[in-house]
Amino acid sequence: MQNFFLFLMLQLLLFIKLNAQQSAVSNNAFIKRFHSFNTIQLLNGSTTTSVSLSSVNGFQFSRLFAGIGVGYDYYYHRSIPLFTELRLNVAGKTRKLQLLANGGINIPIEQQNKNYENNRGPYKTGYYWAAGFDYHIPVRSDAITVGLAFSSKQIIQLVDNYIWNPVINNWENISIKEAFSLNRIAINLGWVI
Repeated sequence: MQNFFLFLMLQLLLFIKLNAQQSAVSNNAFIKRFHSFNTIQLLNGSTTTSVSLSSVNGFQFSRLFAGIGVGYDYYYHRSIPLFTELRLNVAGKTRKLQLLANGGINIPIEQQNKNYENNRGPYKTGYYWAAGFDYHIPVRSDAITVGLAFSSKQIIQLVDNYIWNPVINNWENISIKEAFSLNRIAINLGWVI
C-alpha cells in the first residue's frame, strides 16, 4: 500500500515539473500537448455506492488524446485499476465535449470476500473498462471536467475447496474459480492540467 501512495506522489511531482516546463518553454509543441486528467468518480451500482480516484497522463494529437492511467477503486472490493485511455474531442474549441473509452486490468488489494465471508483463497487480476463522455470548462490554462460514464471491473477469487482424495489418503485443495463482474454508473469530476 505504501508503494502505491509513493508511486502516486512521484507521479504528482512529475506532473508539476512538466507543467512548470510548459510555462517556461511555451514554444515547445511537444510539452504543450501533455495532459494529466485527475478525477474523482462517484460510482453507483446494484451492490453499493462508492468512490474511485484516477489519474490519466498522456498526449494530445489533434482531436485525439491517448494516455495511461492508474486508480484506486473503493467500489465493493478495493482494487487498483491500470488502464489505457483514449479520448476524442467531438465538439467545441475552448469548452470541449469529449468521448472517452478505457480498458485494462483490475488488481484486487483486499483479501476478504464481501458476499461469502467464509470463502478463503487468493484473488487474481481481472479486467477493467469504462466508456462515457466529459465536458471541459476552461480555467486559465487548465480545465475542470464533469462527465458521465459506465464502468465495469472484475474480481476473481480462487476459493479453497478441500476434498478427500482416497488415492493419497489425505485432503486435497482443488480451487474453484469465482468471478464477479461489478457494473457501475460513474459521475466524474476532475481537473485537467
